[in-house]
Amino acid sequence: MIFKFWERLPYKECVHPDDKEVVEKHKNIFALDIPPGHINGNLRTAPVVALFLNPGFEDEDNQVFENEDCRILLFEQIRGESDFPLWFNRWRKWFLQRVKLDGMTDEKIGKNVSIFNVCSYASRDAKRLKPSILNSLPSSQAAIEYLHEVLIPQAQRGERFIVVCRAAWAWKIDKSIECDTIKFVKNPRGGHFGPEIRTQIKIWISSK
Repeated sequence: MIFKFWERLPYKECVHPDDKEVVEKHKNIFALDIPPGHINGNLRTAPVVALFLNPGFEDEDNQVFENEDCRILLFEQIRGESDFPLWFNRWRKWFLQRVKLDGMTDEKIGKNVSIFNVCSYASRDAKRLKPSILNSLPSSQAAIEYLHEVLIPQAQRGERFIVVCRAAWAWKIDKSIECDTIKFVKNPRGGHFGPEIRTQIKIWISSK
């Protein structure tokens, strides 16, 4: 599935070989010198998974992406075995604002929450990511398959807690799947958990 798919990414390449044809057609949309960002945090075991569309990109990120040590750490994120990269200041601020959990330190949140993007490639303007593009990207289809075949069944069994923060349409889900451990944020534009979902996650974690 998703991890096997990304094992075939050549070392330090930013575009998966299966995606190249599609990405080349839309290269004006994506920032293609950035390590792939399907996964940030320990997707394999993090109890809470937050679903988003794709990574954003700002000019200030170049300092991180130009640093070889930082790039290597970001490439490792795709394995789904590392904590969320809180050392990346802009991502740290973005992450903690949205997924803050009461009673947890920033570092503990970084261990307990994973971000899962349906599209791996960063862009400045996510509005340009049309369904036709995502439907054509093999990596996006692998992510959707992992959500539907692994994460959703785990959440339905009470083993994981999924928060749909953005792009339910891209993940091919709707509120019919909502249950005690699958929640949709009230404001997908901002993608913040909000106090109600934070409380539900706290109760769920304390019951485990």
